[in-house]
Amino acid sequence: MFQSLRQQNIFYILQKGDNPGLKVGQVVSVSNPQPKYGQLVPGQAFGQNVETVVDVSVKVGEETMEFKQLPANLSIANFGSSGVVVSESREAMNAEVEAMLRTSEQVLESIPYHESVIASCDDMLKVLNPQLAKEKAQEEKIGALEQKVSGMEGTLTDIREMLSKALNGSGNSKKTS
Repeated sequence: MFQSLRQQNIFYILQKGDNPGLKVGQVVSVSNPQPKYGQLVPGQAFGQNVETVVDVSVKVGEETMEFKQLPANLSIANFGSSGVVVSESREAMNAEVEAMLRTSEQVLESIPYHESVIASCDDMLKVLNPQLAKEKAQEEKIGALEQKVSGMEGTLTDIREMLSKALNGSGNSKKTS
């Protein structure tokens, strides 16, 4: 639990998002547990079902990072809205990383399914909207024509090069004779 942290304890910081990464640091300081803002109820004794939080300072390399308002009774928590997960437990962080891995593997395994859904939806939209079908057919025809024109340009370039070589070659042989 975050409230049990002491100086020099190991602290894990997982950055999720486009470029995930894990940082490991050492605890510099931990505040005493305090009631979470907005949780105080007049007349209620302190500690009676009141969520408490702690502030933790962690040194990672040469940088000191501050994690404010961490739930005191948890060992892993989301921090802020930037996709950061922090933990004082290697096992809890390991489980988080494994869950992230499983999620990504499942997404990759579902790619063929989603590709077939896209193809099916395109076909269904053509049935529902004949004008869309005509536009798609025209786009396909234009694309095929563009490919043919590109192929013909390449062929013409090749013919021009062969003619140039042939003319240069025959011109050289006339000069030497």
